[in-house]
This record gives sequence, structure tokens and C-alpha cells, in this order.
Amino acid sequence: MKEIKDLTAEKITILGGGGFLGSHLARALLERDCCKVRVVDLSMDKLPEKHERLEKIEASVDDGGVIAEVVSWSDIVVSATAICNPAVYNTDPAAVIQANFTHLEPLVKRCARSGKRLIHFSTCEVYGHPQRSPSGQILPMNEDSTPLTMGPISKERWSYAAAKQLLERLIYGCGRHEGLDYTIVRPFNVIGPRMDYMPGVDGEGTPRVLACFMRALLFREPLRLVDGGRARRAFSYVTDFTDAVVRIIERPSACQRQIINIGCPDNDITIKELAVRLREKYAAMCAVPPSAIVSVSSEEFYGPGYEDVERRIPDIDKARALLDWEPRTPIDEMLGPIIEDYVTRYAPFCPAKS
Repeated sequence: MKEIKDLTAEKITILGGGGFLGSHLARALLERDCCKVRVVDLSMDKLPEKHERLEKIEASVDDGGVIAEVVSWSDIVVSATAICNPAVYNTDPAAVIQANFTHLEPLVKRCARSGKRLIHFSTCEVYGHPQRSPSGQILPMNEDSTPLTMGPISKERWSYAAAKQLLERLIYGCGRHEGLDYTIVRPFNVIGPRMDYMPGVDGEGTPRVLACFMRALLFREPLRLVDGGRARRAFSYVTDFTDAVVRIIERPSACQRQIINIGCPDNDITIKELAVRLREKYAAMCAVPPSAIVSVSSEEFYGPGYEDVERRIPDIDKARALLDWEPRTPIDEMLGPIIEDYVTRYAPFCPAKS
């Protein structure tokens, strides 16, 4: 068992703590009788209304003085703020680059100068296209050896991954040359309750795949599969993810200046398989006929400049070794709580259909 730090006196700020991953992490920390938690975000709807160890600050990281105040108060800063919406990557790449690199550059430098620990949520998308063995087999993505291979500039879909990779390189450089204490987390397709928003209800545009499927189910519309849903993803459940992050927070020595994949290789399925399982589970739970499934092109769904990734398989040997952690939740166990959450939150806003 690795040495575990007592977090009782720690002050932890979660930037982007009102979002999907940030709000789940905040709740996981509050369930432990330990640290004080600050959340900085523009929306707090996914957080508890009140908690004696929770402070909410409604602000953006690029607001004047926010980063300075956050770093000054905190022992640990968790950076979970981002634009991570595939529909925006090739429609507003400038905003994506600003949110995922420019606005966070001052945070990295201030943490380095102040000697504060930074835990940054990056993305598995930094790997780009998967690598293959000489026999053609797709290889697992390893934090320390897999090349980061992205598409051409004309494929603006890579604006997100490129901005995330550049920030990782800045963090690494500040660690090596300026003594920054950091851990970079690369999540692999985390899903769970309270993910994203519902277009037309509490947001606009195109959210990530799970929210798109749930909207279609609730509105009794066909589930749309981009290019037939042949791409594969290794989905991981949000409680497994937050368990790993809490372990990272508790193990500063083991995780210092490490890049760590968090994912579940056993949940590697096609997007079409996810759609089929989700619609069948929804139909059984809600006593409705299964929704139709249709195929659309990536250009029709996302617009020009999009390029998909065939498959992402995480190598999680480092997470196992450093964190004494193992993902526990198979796909079919995730779907019930996700459906219950979406039905509870959004069914009253959906038109009744026979």
C-alpha cells in the first residue's frame, strides 16, 4: 500500500467544479470527513445546495484576479475547466484553444511560482490516432511511450487535442525546469449521471454522445450514429474516475510529476453497441418501444473539418501501480443510473409522445 496523506487540513480548489467531472469530484471529496473544497465555475446546479466544507465562487478562470486568489488560498488546485464539446472543435476553434490553453497558462505559471500542487485534467484525445503493431493490431495508449499523432491543420477537430497537448507540455516544462508539483490526468471517455446538458432545455448545440443519445430517447427521436457508429471507445464510469482522482490527491509523492491514464479497457465497445444497449435499457425501464437508430455522416453531424478516431484503448498499468486502483463498473451497470438521472431531470420538459 502506497503512503496516503491525511487531507484533513487541506484546502482544495476545483476549477470547473460545477461541470460533469468537477462536480462529481467535489461530491466525492465532501463525502470524506476531511478537506475544505472551493468550486469556481459559472454554474453550480450539479453541486449540493449547501455544505459546511463547500464554498462556491461564480466566476470564470479568465476573470481578473481569479487565478491569483485561487492559488493563494489553495494547497491543491484541480484544473477541470475546459471546452470539451466535439461539435465546437471545428466550428469555433479559437474559443477552444483559448479555453483549453490560453486561459490556463497563467494558472500553471502561478502554481509553479507559489509552490502549489496542480492536478490537471487533460484528455485521452491528446494521443490522436492510435498506433498499430507490425501486424496491424491497434495498441493500448501508454502515457510515457505512445506518440501523439494528430491529423492535418485542415481537420479543425484537432484544435481541442492540440490545445490540451500544448498545456501538458507547458506543465511538464514547468515541472522539470521550475519545480512545479503536478499530476496530469488523462480521462478515457468517462460517462455517468449529470453529464452535459439537454439541447433546447438547459443548453444549445450538440453535446457529447451520451447526452445526444439520451435526448433522442427522451424526445422519442431516432438515435443518430456518426458514420454508422463504427468507432470504438473504452467507456469508464464517473465514480471509478473520481475514486482514482481522490487516490491521486492522497498520494502526492507517488504521483508527483506523473501523467496517468484513467479508463477501463474492458469496456471497449462500438458507439453503435452503446446506442443499442442504451435504447434497450431505456425501453425496458420506461416501458416504451425501442427507438430507431439511423446513420449520418460526420460532416452532416459535426460540419466540415471533423475527423474521428477509430479506437482508444487505455493502458492503465501505471494507475494500478501508483494508486492501487482498478475500474470496477461494466457498461451494463452504468446505464441504469444514467437513465434514471436523465429521466428525473428532463422528462418534465419533454413533449409527451405516444
